[in-house]
Amino acid sequence: MKATSAIVGIVCLFNSVFANGEFSILHSPNGINFRGDEQLNTSELPKIISTAMGHTTPSGDSWNGLTVLNPFNYPDVTISIVVEGVQSLQLSEPRYPLEITSDLYQVKNDFTSILGQVVFDENDVYSGDIQQKLPLQKLDDKDVAVLEFLKDVGVLMDLKQKVLSKSPLKTVWIQLNGLDDIVRVYGRDSEQAVEAVTALKSALTELQDALEGTYGDRFMLTTITNERLRLREKRSTSNAKANNELYWKLNLSKRYGTDYASIFNILLWTSVFLIAALISTAVFICTLDPGRDSIIYRMTTQRIKKEN
Repeated sequence: MKATSAIVGIVCLFNSVFANGEFSILHSPNGINFRGDEQLNTSELPKIISTAMGHTTPSGDSWNGLTVLNPFNYPDVTISIVVEGVQSLQLSEPRYPLEITSDLYQVKNDFTSILGQVVFDENDVYSGDIQQKLPLQKLDDKDVAVLEFLKDVGVLMDLKQKVLSKSPLKTVWIQLNGLDDIVRVYGRDSEQAVEAVTALKSALTELQDALEGTYGDRFMLTTITNERLRLREKRSTSNAKANNELYWKLNLSKRYGTDYASIFNILLWTSVFLIAALISTAVFICTLDPGRDSIIYRMTTQRIKKEN
């Protein structure tokens, strides 16, 4: 018995050391059962979430924490929130240690490929208003890092409003990087980071309440956390002031997704080709010789009627 307890303790210690993230299920329908505490890696996330949504996925999964009990009670809405900067938000069970083995943007692309449909992201739900009225005590809303974090809170608030208005956003994958900026600037155990985590958890709770009020039990809400490994940094007062002054001088645009560059190039060169084709057609028609053998002559010449 003691040997078994020791083995379990070693396994838990191993997971806590080598897992630098966490996969949390805030809510899933009654027919979708998540159990156990087995560790998984990011490459398994697309299959796990897709299976929980009722999609057929390739076999060969090594993770055994998901069981579909009722195939007629799949979620109508699935929302996954990626939070960079912390290993765990200490949310409700079940929670699974997550090993970050691939870029989370690539995980989203793999998830989209499996579904074969549009997966909405933060750019589709964010209205651009970052002036969220939060009772901030330790965070300065004029700091660059804090403003980035407030954008993340704004994304969750806008998503909550879309849920309440029953907007047709059935599958959503949101990437939030603002908390990582807070941790990088102030430190992981700082009062600012603690306040930011509390505000983020409050926004997630409001989103979950909105989903429950709109869809009842037929929704799935998950979070994925990733603690980026970095050297401990300390911010000097002069650097902070310089960063804040620089921020207000810059005209920063809204966030763009990883596929923005490809979409922009497709639209740009398609427009160029269409404009070139239009100009070539116009030049060709203007320089066309309206002789007797041309279509212009036959369409514009009036035939003289002859009397019988």
